[in-house]
Amino acid sequence: MAERSVKKYRANCHCAAYVFEVKLPETVKTGLQYDDGYCYKRGGIYHCLQSSDDIEFVKGDLSSLSNYSFGNIKHQFCPNCGTYLFRVGSEIYVNLRAFQSFNEWNLTIQQIEDAPLTSAWSPPKFNGQEPQAEIEGARLYTGGCHCGAVTLGLKSKPIDNTYDENIILCDCSICTRHAYCWIYPSKSQVTIVSASHFSYYSFGRGIWKKSFCRTCGVPIHNHIDDYTPEQIAELPEDKRQWTIDHLDWSPINLRVLDGVNLNELPVTRVEGSKLGNAPYVNP
Repeated sequence: MAERSVKKYRANCHCAAYVFEVKLPETVKTGLQYDDGYCYKRGGIYHCLQSSDDIEFVKGDLSSLSNYSFGNIKHQFCPNCGTYLFRVGSEIYVNLRAFQSFNEWNLTIQQIEDAPLTSAWSPPKFNGQEPQAEIEGARLYTGGCHCGAVTLGLKSKPIDNTYDENIILCDCSICTRHAYCWIYPSKSQVTIVSASHFSYYSFGRGIWKKSFCRTCGVPIHNHIDDYTPEQIAELPEDKRQWTIDHLDWSPINLRVLDGVNLNELPVTRVEGSKLGNAPYVNP
């Protein structure tokens, strides 16, 4: 039997605490997606490894990753930035989103039914106060992380194929790794319960704080502090106006909302990798 033609691919979490190389077929044209609740919220796109020996860490190691188990599957992610790296059951899957120069839009996605492999899961109930925003024709959407530590309520006009505001899929380094699908409500439209369970990751301007559940790793939203005028005045000039313009924003990752099907929404793809102050440098 002829030996498979392999190539070493380099991958990393966004904060670069974990950098590793993976042996995969020289050309990877297909990614796997599971239909269970966790993989949907995470947007994982996987490739099955032949062996754990196909992984070689350059920085960090498997033992220090955060682990979240559900059923007989263990999900491993960076505790610092939340990047989802591995799905481990009877086989090991690497999340292709962590690969350097990964482009989801060039892959063929193969859907895998996962029902026999994972336990039944029900979305956690939102028990917070309804957001205060007054919006004509609005409905209340609820959702949260997978483990139920964090829930949220979003008051919005219907999020369906008639939605006429921005719904964004971005190919920048962080959005690719976290599989964000962004919607941009104001703070008054959002109620988050148990935000104390969040870990936050910030980079670039350092104004946005990307939240994820520290238990299960699911990325929830983009947080900006309620800066006072005095605090804004103390910011560097290049951050000041940007902060003022976004102070009332509370962008939400649509993957965490229950009953919203991303495939039915008018999503806009944005090449965020070509925007911003400075390009991301792969370690």
